[in-house]
Amino acid sequence: MTVYSKLVPIGWIAHLGACYYLVRPLRSLSYRTLLTIVPCAALIYAGSQNLPQFHESSVLIVSLYWMISIRLVDLIVFSPEKPLSLPSYAGKFLWFVCPIVECDLNYPIIFDVTSAGIKLVLAIWIYRWFLVCEPRNSYTQMGMLYLLICTSMYADDMQIALVRLITRDKYATLSVNDFPFKSRSIREFWDRRFNRINSSLLKESVSEPTRRLFSFSSAVAALTSFAVSGLLHAHVAVACFGASSPLPAFTFFLAQGAACCAETIFSINLPKPIGIVVTHMFLLLTARVCIRLPDLAGSNYFSLNAPPLLNAKWLPQLRIPKFFSKIYYRI
Repeated sequence: MTVYSKLVPIGWIAHLGACYYLVRPLRSLSYRTLLTIVPCAALIYAGSQNLPQFHESSVLIVSLYWMISIRLVDLIVFSPEKPLSLPSYAGKFLWFVCPIVECDLNYPIIFDVTSAGIKLVLAIWIYRWFLVCEPRNSYTQMGMLYLLICTSMYADDMQIALVRLITRDKYATLSVNDFPFKSRSIREFWDRRFNRINSSLLKESVSEPTRRLFSFSSAVAALTSFAVSGLLHAHVAVACFGASSPLPAFTFFLAQGAACCAETIFSINLPKPIGIVVTHMFLLLTARVCIRLPDLAGSNYFSLNAPPLLNAKWLPQLRIPKFFSKIYYRI
């Protein structure tokens, strides 16, 4: 990591402070835009240089820088008239690390702990499966990768349990996923089920401001949110996975946005079982065609990002189905 990369966190703190005290009071929209976006772009660029490729920490760092920028543009450029104290301003960014919300969960804390344990066991099982598989852009590997992403949220469940325990069920942290496999539409998947921290950010800081300021329709505002998300993930693909082009990841999210718009415009509402199947078929198809994530990640990603307690003898060890590695479906 270069000296510039090490100074990036200090640069972000300085930029956040300067935006709150110096840039936000400016009346000129063009000045606020310029003084907010240009330093953000420079910090994102500097912070993504020389990061170790295929490391999960690199993905988190680049994603966090983008999320800070998106929030900052909303607070400084789009919504300077809203009353905002310094603690509230700081909380808007700390929320990314610990998204505390009022607890409305009606199940005991032990459920979160149990869920975390089950997800960890499944994540280890899928991880071991990927280690013995040759990376291929198949529907099987895309499906297993989807399961791995969902089961990797065991730390999220433990965080929820810890916050609930400390606050005596007054508060919890927002769960990243909310049973995404139950999604009966593309819109439900991205808006309410999958990666809810990112979807909340895009809704608050992209969709709602663009509708308010530019009179965008809900469909156009949603497409704008997916375009911003596409830029984020395209940069992650290039900076963290060494992708040769940012277009596949960007195209994938544009396709998701177009599907959400189509569902809204044509009022598509399929019966639950059919909707779930169609939704996940569309997700797997577009992910396989556009991103080719198993090929992009390769075996390097899995060898460098082992789950915790991988070799713990006391954890249940599920048997790896060897025949899965030989399945390869072509389009």
